[in-house]
Amino acid sequence: MGGGYYSQDVATQLRSTDRAYTWSTPPSAKAAPRTVHDALNPRGKTREVNNQTPIVIALDVTRSRGDDTKVFYKRLPEFMGLIELHGYVQGAGISFAAVGDADADKAPLQVSQFEADNRLDEALERFWIEEGGGGTGQESYELCAYFYSRTNCVRLARGEAGKGYFFFVGDEGFYPTLSQSAVKRLIGDNLGSDLPAAEAFRRLHEKFEVYLVFPKKSVEERKRDIDAEMRARVLSAGGQYDNVDIRASLLWNNRNDLDLHVIPPSGEKVYFGHKRSACGGWLDVDRNVMGDTDKPVENVQWSRGTAPKGRYRVRVNNYRFHSNPGDDTPFRVELEANGRIEHFDGVVPAGRVGYDADFPCFEFDYDPDAQRAEPVDHYAAYSDDVVLTQWATVIPRERILRVNDPKNIIEVVLGALAIGTGSRDLPAFLADLAERGLGAADVAQVESALTGLTPKNLGAVVSGEVPTGGASVGRTRRL
Repeated sequence: MGGGYYSQDVATQLRSTDRAYTWSTPPSAKAAPRTVHDALNPRGKTREVNNQTPIVIALDVTRSRGDDTKVFYKRLPEFMGLIELHGYVQGAGISFAAVGDADADKAPLQVSQFEADNRLDEALERFWIEEGGGGTGQESYELCAYFYSRTNCVRLARGEAGKGYFFFVGDEGFYPTLSQSAVKRLIGDNLGSDLPAAEAFRRLHEKFEVYLVFPKKSVEERKRDIDAEMRARVLSAGGQYDNVDIRASLLWNNRNDLDLHVIPPSGEKVYFGHKRSACGGWLDVDRNVMGDTDKPVENVQWSRGTAPKGRYRVRVNNYRFHSNPGDDTPFRVELEANGRIEHFDGVVPAGRVGYDADFPCFEFDYDPDAQRAEPVDHYAAYSDDVVLTQWATVIPRERILRVNDPKNIIEVVLGALAIGTGSRDLPAFLADLAERGLGAADVAQVESALTGLTPKNLGAVVSGEVPTGGASVGRTRRL
């Protein structure tokens, strides 16, 4: 795949007509359920590319970065025109990928063919921007890396061309382990065991020069993204999230019937069989009794001024399977007690149910007369420094390209291609930007992102252990 010629006239016509794009989930409850387009479904497929220069642009389509795909679509004619005008890349064949969360999303990986013509427009139009994510501060980039490590790069295999170029565009970490069950379900391969993410990225480096384009995000923006999923699920289900003494919220991402149990000082357990306690506890959200949703939540809370003093215990139980019992079920519990928020992440192993699937999460003492605690920074595990430190274990630091303004993502990608292929050095590329009329502040931002890149010696493939600290919280097995 990858032949043809990109027509600016066709691209202009496409964008000048009144087209109804279907990037998001249909808003009507009566609308047909959204699915991945057949042409973008990775299951049972391996991409092949005959072009001289294969390029992959893998875009995060979760809540934090869903708009990047729309920007790329809008500016794709400009992107392709500049490659041709300046000769930044010879014989480009481009594949777009959309990345989500394999534990939480219906469309965690979408992959297009390698193309060089206006079928690229068609591929981006077909993407489902799910804007999901699992609320863990991580996405399934390692699954995307594994899929493209299997690409048949025909000219590279024949020794007729060098490696291609691969750009992850996102602002979250990746999961440190590639789940064999996710690979089987989404791609169709039988791995035999889970694969370290570092190995998936190592294999990708064998065929591509790999970069991360990292749009900078403010602390407040990152906090909103992390909190959004749990809060949105509780509130949409009619539960109480704010103005509480104590709140325990449970989130998971399949149709199994997980249950949240909270035992207050009286011993009067609050759970599905006893939803209100005499001491004010209330299970106000109980999901998946009948396996009705794959984005469930449960919520137990004591409203402000009602929780009694004493020791509380929080547990999670897998009561019944509605999904495949052969798959693990990752879950997250968020505990708020007297103003302090903590998280517990665990996994119900495949096949575990009933008494064999009961997991203690928190045990704590509550004093209503104590001063409300200063909020703990439970977002620290998702800070830019933590996320970038994790990425630096699988991508050389000089290939991690930080961008302050997302509107400059395309300029940074073009610059990395121009410098990597040797068609421009950095000063010459910046001169191209100035000639195009890019403002001085934007040129300076692009320069900062690209400083350190040189042709064909962009650093050795990084190897080593993926951090198991904050950036790996979504896979922590505290059972």
